[in-house]
Amino acid sequence: MSEPIANNNDGYKELIIWADINAIPHSLLPRDKDQLLALTELSLIGCKLTQIPESIAYLKQLTFLNLNNNQLTKLPESIANLDQLKELYLVGNQFTEVPEVISQLTGLTELLLGRNQLKTLPASIAYLQQLSVLSLWKNKFEVIPSVLASLTQLKELYLAWNQLTEVPEFVGNLGQLTELSLGCNKLTEIPTFIGNLSQLTDLSLWQNQLTELPESMGNLNRLEQLMLSDNQIERLPLSFVNLIQLKSLGLTGNPISKLPDELSYLLPFTEFE
Repeated sequence: MSEPIANNNDGYKELIIWADINAIPHSLLPRDKDQLLALTELSLIGCKLTQIPESIAYLKQLTFLNLNNNQLTKLPESIANLDQLKELYLVGNQFTEVPEVISQLTGLTELLLGRNQLKTLPASIAYLQQLSVLSLWKNKFEVIPSVLASLTQLKELYLAWNQLTEVPEFVGNLGQLTELSLGCNKLTEIPTFIGNLSQLTDLSLWQNQLTELPESMGNLNRLEQLMLSDNQIERLPLSFVNLIQLKSLGLTGNPISKLPDELSYLLPFTEFE
């Protein structure tokens, strides 16, 4: 972990100078020292930031940091000193790799990295054992990173808008997942082990290249929303009769125009063309 800033006054001055240079409003980042020290949440969305100063470590009480929609390519090493941080949002920046320093934020429960240029995750992400929400949508992943197998507490995993061609077997072991988003990829099949994810309530598989679904999906009896639009599905597994919690079924853009009699109960909340 990085060394803390030796002098609070130095850290305060550096942070204020940086905020002024970047025209960050006082309403977002107070200039009053006591208010700064007490900050638990900081949102600097769309501020055109290209760098975060080492003096960010001055804000030791932060539990929530939102840096969405900036122009960041890296993070300062000192961010590791924010040991109270639970939620880190980095959506819509210019990261080509995940900063290693993030792995030192072992208290993180939410990490949002959507709309960057990521292709891989570092092995050190495995240290984030409290992570329950991980968003990687709209990046450049061609495979689902194997390090995710270590994140057994994940409840929400978002991987839409990537270039995935298959779902690896370890995904079936992420038994705490309630939401899994794999829309807008290049998947040609869904493996049978998807049925192991018995806690799923929301599954998004829209805009892939699927022609059929496994019967094991009938095991997902907590599923409330299933998005299958824009695939090549001609029929649904009859095991869907077990999806008694389903409230929304999206089938637009598929060559399926009606349901078999056994699944007629799904009609009130099924969207075709």
